[in-house]
Amino acid sequence: MLRKRIFNVWKNYITSQLLVTLFIFLLNWLMGWLTGLRFSFINAIAAAVCEAIPNFGPIISTVISAILAVAFGSTKLDLANWQFALVIIGCCILIQLLQNWVISPLIIGKKMDLNPIVTFIGMLVFSAVFGFWGMVLAVPVMASFKETMKFTQERKAANLDRIEGPRTPNEIESNETK
Repeated sequence: MLRKRIFNVWKNYITSQLLVTLFIFLLNWLMGWLTGLRFSFINAIAAAVCEAIPNFGPIISTVISAILAVAFGSTKLDLANWQFALVIIGCCILIQLLQNWVISPLIIGKKMDLNPIVTFIGMLVFSAVFGFWGMVLAVPVMASFKETMKFTQERKAANLDRIEGPRTPNEIESNETK
């Protein structure tokens, strides 16, 4: 049933986004704890929440982390606050690279079964046409469309088999050689 398949697409999308957000939380908390960033747990929660904002969320969470570094310094590293802020910015950039190149493709790519290039182009088109919400909803809408096309093709093939009857391997070979 198509409705159930599309429901599963959206469920997989939400689940995969939550898993990516959990990884972002854990990586930011670990980074803060290892470097001695004060309020690292609260900062990690802010980074996870900001992850829901496409494109600008990571920038916002990096700015928050840098402000905490400049304001409070490190409890573990013997650096000036501005130097510590640069270390934190570098760590945030590394976390985002890891998320964009490894975590998201592994989690979202496998759950949604979409080509990364098609996804990227679709997100650009959706954001240009529909703005912020287009970018947020591009992946599940494209996956729903793909699932609808697969369902339609399966139904069409099932109807042809019902009308023509199942074909034997000999019939397939003789039709292909003609």
